[in-house]
Amino acid sequence: MLIRPATDPISHPLPAYPDIPDFHSTMAPELTVFHLALVLYLVIPSALGHGFIHHVLVNGQAYPGWNPFVDPYNSPPPARVIRKIPSDGPVADVSASDIACNTGGQSGTSQIANASAGSQVTFQWDYWPADHLGPVSTYMTSCNGDCSSFEASNAQWFKIDAEGYDNGQFASAKLIANNDTWTSTIPAALADGQYLMRHEIVALHSTGDPQYYPSCTQVNVSGGGSGVPSGQYLVSIPGLYNGVQWPNIYNNFQGLTIPGPPVVQFGGAAAASGPTASSASSTSSGGASPASTPTPTSSERGSIPSSTAAHASTGSPASAKGNLNGQCGLSLARKGSLSRRHAQMHQKAH
Repeated sequence: MLIRPATDPISHPLPAYPDIPDFHSTMAPELTVFHLALVLYLVIPSALGHGFIHHVLVNGQAYPGWNPFVDPYNSPPPARVIRKIPSDGPVADVSASDIACNTGGQSGTSQIANASAGSQVTFQWDYWPADHLGPVSTYMTSCNGDCSSFEASNAQWFKIDAEGYDNGQFASAKLIANNDTWTSTIPAALADGQYLMRHEIVALHSTGDPQYYPSCTQVNVSGGGSGVPSGQYLVSIPGLYNGVQWPNIYNNFQGLTIPGPPVVQFGGAAAASGPTASSASSTSSGGASPASTPTPTSSERGSIPSSTAAHASTGSPASAKGNLNGQCGLSLARKGSLSRRHAQMHQKAH
């Protein structure tokens, strides 16, 4: 079941569009810097139309994520349990500090989600292009106290799950098939405390130019054991992708090796993971305020065009050969869907 908060984190009236009859009568008095930014995002073609984590489900509670196209224009900007990102575009430099939690995500936020050790955390992406094939992973690191003041680029991370290419399908395709969600399990034996959860998709559609989409969520873990990862289970980020050579997924592709350390284990048991969504309730158990989660319509999140529907279901390199140059061909479809959605929301507001 697709899960999404009842209200988008949008607190401003939205501009109408030229194909709406009352455009000229409503646009002028409502035009603000926020509206201009929103219009530019919706109507200008971009090669960076990918996706970001719309919300995260922790202990069955839905917490809105940082929306880079809306939240920066609120006054004051809202605090989220997910750290800031600048856009839905990728991080390109694996040696830069941005690779840890994305640009702007090195610094903490004042909000944190309460999580039980052994519980599931589901990352709900707002969208993911079917041709952006690649692995999916989730790492954690201890904030050594308060996550709001924890600097991510100096952390030591441990892997709680990762999938690459299995039985003819990429992990990113599994994520799409599960309504753009990925579910990770916090290790049951993990010591209590505040942690960052780093969830990431790596897109390999542009040969020789991989794209990295990391995002960091702050969680307060309780009810755990005494497990503290060390040694072979730890890795620095940046450092995770040093020397990694990603394969050409279109030419003689034989699979891929997922970078990084092994999945962390405490007492011989690794954390379970995979693209399995969990349901959410509307009452909070503490921490940041969660959102209610009705099922949205297809117009709220967009749909995969018929030309790529088969690709989404198979996730194989052969089905992605229509985009050999690594261009993000679905961005216009996504922006068209968002334009219709925001126009509809504007009409309802008036």
